[in-house]
Amino acid sequence: MSFSNRLDLLKNHFHSHNLDGLYVTNLTNIRYLTGFTGSAGSLLILDNKQYFFTDGRYIEQSKNQVKNATVIISGSAHYSEIRSKNLLNDNMSIGFESDYVSVNLFSKFKEQLNKVKWIPTSGIIEKIAAVKDRLEIESLQTAIDITDEVFLQIIPDLKEGAVEKEIAAKISYLFKMNGAEGDSYEPIIGSGYLGALPHARPSSKQFERGDFVVMDFGALYNGYHADMTRTIVIGEATSKHKEIYDIVLKSQLSGIEAAKAGITGKELDSACRSVINKAGYGDKFIHSTGHGIGLEVHTYPRVSHINEKPLLENYVVTIEPGIYLEGWGGVRIEDDCWIKIDKCEPMNNSTKEMLIL
Repeated sequence: MSFSNRLDLLKNHFHSHNLDGLYVTNLTNIRYLTGFTGSAGSLLILDNKQYFFTDGRYIEQSKNQVKNATVIISGSAHYSEIRSKNLLNDNMSIGFESDYVSVNLFSKFKEQLNKVKWIPTSGIIEKIAAVKDRLEIESLQTAIDITDEVFLQIIPDLKEGAVEKEIAAKISYLFKMNGAEGDSYEPIIGSGYLGALPHARPSSKQFERGDFVVMDFGALYNGYHADMTRTIVIGEATSKHKEIYDIVLKSQLSGIEAAKAGITGKELDSACRSVINKAGYGDKFIHSTGHGIGLEVHTYPRVSHINEKPLLENYVVTIEPGIYLEGWGGVRIEDDCWIKIDKCEPMNNSTKEMLIL
């Protein structure tokens, strides 16, 4: 899908939202629509024209990257440029991204462009971007392949006495050594009792015999985020380790089996959650089953009990059930999954066998 196709899809939504245009300030959405990767910019989209605003640091970058928009170099007050150049007529209805615009910025809109009708919008671009094109799938697959490779390379370091922070640092190093831009997000390494924290930050704790180690990490490639979790055991596994691990694995496989275009986020969440509920650990599965991934690591859609919208073909979502036992540890298993018409294709190849290291 080209950038012009993305803009056309967006403009098709203007009528249903009673808009004459949309002012985009979220940099991820700007990248999706124009290709710009810098840290400062905004985008005004009208029926027949687009204007991209940035500052002098990005003269050359915007010239090379920005597609299908007139580039205007200005200071930080882009709304002043819109006013001075008379880019909007009085009484036009212009949407803005209410999830990302501060009260202060909205006040400036109202002050500088007081004859424009500013309409709050939410999620219009994100829902379009959830359906991935071929190049996006390829970028995601590369990020995921790098993540799989780094997992293989880090396995020899996962042993008694290893330090959480050091493992996290080596994962970050290996991502870049294997061709990634860097981390999709800071690695989560939670060993032993810290594994009961779904988003444990790596600490100075050493791996101990009998620890479950929850490892959640992903590579960033071409702006696209991988997101994988594997849980390993240090030294020896008890019957309790095997019980908890097998329940979570069965839950995750149930979700993968159920996932396809047309199933709702709620139904997919239920496919995983029902397995854990039946095993008696329902109150220990304390987060949603998954989320979309793309130019951000958490994107539309949510795979949770509150999402009754159907998943669409070419969504890529995580399926990541878990069980967390306070004071003891946790297990989470996560794959990035490509939603197709009649099935779900996990894009990770890392083993889900319970590794005892």
